[in-house]
Amino acid sequence: MVDLIIIGAGPYGISLAAHAAARGMSYVILGKPMFFWKEQMPQNMFIRTHPRYISLSDKDDVFTIERFGRETGVELQIPFPRPYFVDYALWFAKQTGVSFTPELVSQLHYSSTGFSAATHDGKLYQAKNIVIATGLQHYSYIPPVLRALPPQLLSHTFALRDFKPYAGKKVAVIGSGQSAWEAAALLHMAGSEVELLFRRDAVHYSSDDNVVSGQKLIDSAEQFYQLPAELKQERRNAPRQGSVAPFLKPYVEGKLPLTGGAAINHAEATSDGQVLLTLGSRQTRLVDHVIAATGYQINLDQVPFLPSYLLQLIEREPDSFANFPLLSAQFESSIPGLYFAGPLAAYTHGPAFGFVAGLRQACRSIIPHIQQHT
Repeated sequence: MVDLIIIGAGPYGISLAAHAAARGMSYVILGKPMFFWKEQMPQNMFIRTHPRYISLSDKDDVFTIERFGRETGVELQIPFPRPYFVDYALWFAKQTGVSFTPELVSQLHYSSTGFSAATHDGKLYQAKNIVIATGLQHYSYIPPVLRALPPQLLSHTFALRDFKPYAGKKVAVIGSGQSAWEAAALLHMAGSEVELLFRRDAVHYSSDDNVVSGQKLIDSAEQFYQLPAELKQERRNAPRQGSVAPFLKPYVEGKLPLTGGAAINHAEATSDGQVLLTLGSRQTRLVDHVIAATGYQINLDQVPFLPSYLLQLIEREPDSFANFPLLSAQFESSIPGLYFAGPLAAYTHGPAFGFVAGLRQACRSIIPHIQQHT
């Protein structure tokens, strides 16, 4: 029995554990440390946010990424390489005394006495409070038009780390955002014959200074919950001014074909193991593989370790947003002691919680609230 179980060992989980440890709370953080960042993202690309705004959070904001750079000699270059961010997160965990339990949760149980988390290793951890701080791994979205393709011909950008197997092959990347441009760049570098297909008429590169946008996200994380309902909805619906970071331009433009206005009307596997794509313009493409850079759809019901009875007990956001749990100002759900941080908090608390920018506000809301009620 511990004070707190944290499910997820990425930036949110590590920061929550650091705050809990600083307050003398007992905890267990379940998950492989920084697994998504280390094993399910390409390592030879960059983080688009200015490094000044990707620090993890400890109680006194001591172990920032700037301090990591000074003490390790790592230059905080812009854009910032992903492997350095992983190194920083593990350094942060060591400095703050975070102790990992690298086991995956198979099922979460709830009763009047609290929560218990069963792991795939057959162990059981119990606590009166639990934070689900998992990332995007359960929410990959594939458009219906592509879903009939066999898995050997279709991939989502999630967990696509190695592009060497596509060398010498014709690949269509579907999407108009950051992950699409990044996948296309890495495919080209690996020797693929790649084409980017997207519905927009033209690519939208971000015009925001990444210093300004980073600060905006952090400010939004701290302010969003208190906004009037109308303004919240306006912020949620606001179109992004640019979906692709400008640093990707030289990796893509002039290197491979970019085809805008290319909605996919039909996709089918051919008898010889290729994919025939029919576009809205009635043009076709015959390729060896399709990569869907089509984003994520957050859905509480997709979390594999939550049993159906518990899903039914969790109050949801209203109407068409019922995929999200309804949360308090302290990120607590309708079940006392059950908290959500990260993407599952992104409707109640705003878009910043789909990014690292939200973790400081989550930690400073959740951990003191748990301590007050323990």
